[in-house]
Amino acid sequence: MSSAQAAAVRSFGKFSASSLSSSVVDLAAFSALCGLLSPTLSAGLAIVAATILARICSSLCNYLLNYFLVFHSHATHGKSASLYTVITVLKTLASALLVAALAGWLPDSVPELAAKIPVDVALFFVNYRLQKAFVY
Repeated sequence: MSSAQAAAVRSFGKFSASSLSSSVVDLAAFSALCGLLSPTLSAGLAIVAATILARICSSLCNYLLNYFLVFHSHATHGKSASLYTVITVLKTLASALLVAALAGWLPDSVPELAAKIPVDVALFFVNYRLQKAFVY
């Protein structure tokens, strides 16, 4: 393996670790926020608010980890954070639309998760390429 290939493998490994870490932050923040918001909001509103706030927290963590540790970026934060946000929103929309379309093609007995997993795995790889090429 050449040094360039080894560097690419290390970068992708760091990206994967960053994504996993951010998922842990997302789940922990969601759980904590549900506990904090449930006494004052309806159950549905607490879940929606906790989901959005947790995703903002985990996205900020993911952005910073990727900026400093994965891609060692020197781009300005204004530009890279804006592009990161656009990619994140588009990835979320793409996931929702693709999962809904794929789930519509599957028999009703197949859970939506069977559509979500392959879609999100594919988007994970696309996300890496887009962030590497345009954000950092």
